[in-house]
Amino acid sequence: MLNTKLIPFILFITLSCANCLAQTKSCDTIYDSKEIKAHYKKGERELNKFVINQLLPIIGQCQEKENYTIYSSLFMYLTINSKGKIIDVRFTRAKLSETCKAELKKELLTMENWQPAQMHNQPVCSRYILQISCLKWQ
Repeated sequence: MLNTKLIPFILFITLSCANCLAQTKSCDTIYDSKEIKAHYKKGERELNKFVINQLLPIIGQCQEKENYTIYSSLFMYLTINSKGKIIDVRFTRAKLSETCKAELKKELLTMENWQPAQMHNQPVCSRYILQISCLKWQ
């Protein structure tokens, strides 16, 4: 027979573990319309520096390896969770190999200093479009 003092303890542990598992879930809802958009905390200038110093070299290396030139814009849709962390990256209209996309995604997922979007004064998951446009990379 179970000790009556042990039952509340087991119940507490069970509920705590269930709560921990629920928090590991990423974004249940990704808001398109929001009151305050997600943004890079360090500002646009620092975001541009990140693109120039971290992303453009990856694109250049991909082009050298795969021998192609990009003549269009590159659109990257960043999913930013309610904690301000990039949790997913999607590419549209990108004439990049899957290997190159994977390398760019890996770099972007390590990027910090994002302020999440807000809806009703609460941080929410949202998408941020990071665009590199009108460039000819060779």
